[in-house]
Amino acid sequence: MNGTKREVEMSREIKFRVYDKEKNMWTNFKILDNIMYFMGKNTGVWFHEKYKAKERFALMQYTGLKDKNGKEIYEGDILKYNFPYDGRLKHISPVTYLETQTSFGLKDIYGNEIPLYRITANNYFEVVGNIYENPELLEEKNG
Repeated sequence: MNGTKREVEMSREIKFRVYDKEKNMWTNFKILDNIMYFMGKNTGVWFHEKYKAKERFALMQYTGLKDKNGKEIYEGDILKYNFPYDGRLKHISPVTYLETQTSFGLKDIYGNEIPLYRITANNYFEVVGNIYENPELLEEKNG
């Protein structure tokens, strides 16, 4: 380098959303002194992560990608998609974190792991629901 300072910008926004599985509703969370708190919206009470809050509240990360309609894709969303090599094949799968790929992705009906970054550039995905509010979509999937 020629002595000039180089700035690096992050191109992906890091954000989360939280679902209260007990009350079946989206809720708020905060981090204070490295401890996560989740809000019970009906009561306004904050639950500390160490008091079984992890079983009650589901924290889902934004993947940094959007579907073909511009909707943000989060972990736990259910996506309808066509395979790029054959648009007639339509599938529905939830977004999960793929440990083997170290990225967010889907598992197709054959058990293959598909990282989202491999196909989203062609706008094949559409968010049709999420695993908490629309579990019936997964029961009907690929049928």
